Amino acid sequence: MNKIIDLKGSILSLTVLKLYSNDIEQTKQALSDKINQAPDFFVGIPVVLEPQVDNLDPTFLALMVEFLHQKQMLPIGIRTQDETLKEHANYAGLAVFGEESQVKKRPQQQESKECAEAPSLKTALVVQNAVRSGQQVYAKDRDLIVLGSVNPGAEVIADGNVHVYGTIRGKVFAGSQGETSARIFAQKLDPELVCIAGLYQLAEDIEPAHKNGFIEVSLRNDQLNFKLLD
Repeated sequence: MNKIIDLKGSILSLTVLKLYSNDIEQTKQALSDKINQAPDFFVGIPVVLEPQVDNLDPTFLALMVEFLHQKQMLPIGIRTQDETLKEHANYAGLAVFGEESQVKKRPQQQESKECAEAPSLKTALVVQNAVRSGQQVYAKDRDLIVLGSVNPGAEVIADGNVHVYGTIRGKVFAGSQGETSARIFAQKLDPELVCIAGLYQLAEDIEPAHKNGFIEVSLRNDQLNFKLLD
């Protein structure tokens, strides 16, 4: 008999939307403002809602789900320990996720065995010139090295690390398949957006002090960490 389905484990990069207000119109406006800064980036991304306030109106989650669909985002669940919110989530068609700390890590011995059996890494993809506006460069299963700059409107994406020897002014994605140890290195950082393993920061959220000098961006405690190297 031919195979009908195949069910495999996978690690997906999810965007967590933390909600600090129980005012639905205020929340929708704030989200619209954020999306308008990089509209293409938010299209089709899966979203987990994480309310940080109590006493949400019973219709709040349903209205948020509808609004996210209008913005072409994909609300898939909620992360909460509040039993009332869990009931609201069921009515809104959302899955209920537990705390991140409840996720079990694989035993070290198993990780070592998998590393030993893994094939050799590919050499990095090297781009000799600047990446121009409208261009997208993707380094699948390897690092990406750009010897020039990443211009506004350009995108560079790597499953591994991203090294830019010029200035990043466009969008840069490292660890695009969920590799949380991936890093971004740049001679100068003035981007539209930086992202590692699905966790991103827009230009307005990056401190001015991090936009001068050789910079390393990494993930630490579910936050992007910016470190000057010179």
